[in-house]
Amino acid sequence: MTSDEEIIEWVLRGEVDRYAELVERYQQSMWRLAYGMVGDFEDAKEISQNGFFKAYRHLAGFRRSARFSTWLYRIVVNECKDFFRRKGRRPVFVQLPSDPESEEAVLFEVADPRGDPGDAVAQRELAVALSQAIEQLPMKQRMAFTLRHLQGMSLEEISQVMGCRTGTVKAHLFRASEHIRILMEPFVKEEADR
Repeated sequence: MTSDEEIIEWVLRGEVDRYAELVERYQQSMWRLAYGMVGDFEDAKEISQNGFFKAYRHLAGFRRSARFSTWLYRIVVNECKDFFRRKGRRPVFVQLPSDPESEEAVLFEVADPRGDPGDAVAQRELAVALSQAIEQLPMKQRMAFTLRHLQGMSLEEISQVMGCRTGTVKAHLFRASEHIRILMEPFVKEEADR
């Protein structure tokens, strides 16, 4: 597979059609990030497209010391923030379109491969409760938590995306975990009582 850096070099040398390879490579993950933040298909599509357009326009200024994907995540995160400022809306996390008939907001599925099929209802309830707890986090904690636990980014990548030090990311993650633990206590207690 051709590396991001090679494609960027080709684009900067005038082979602008090669940029489509980067779009294809990262389109799904950027759309999922935007959709998870704004909760609307068309808005998420526009935000991710704007992110790719801005990245293309500023490609010459891309620092090669960072990964292209990290830089692109930061651009899309900033596009989401701009969207909320323009709309005067608070960010929400929503169910990704894996189960369009469900009305419950779910960020991800919780599944135990060792569990029996009868555990599916309990796992679904846990996913809903956890998604609702994450939704209540302050913006920076939610962003750090999402990038770390749902996008699988390293602390260094998150610090680059969020534009803060690694120690600050750790603090956001610690506070997010504490908030989630407190918010999940009633659910855990209810499950223990069953």
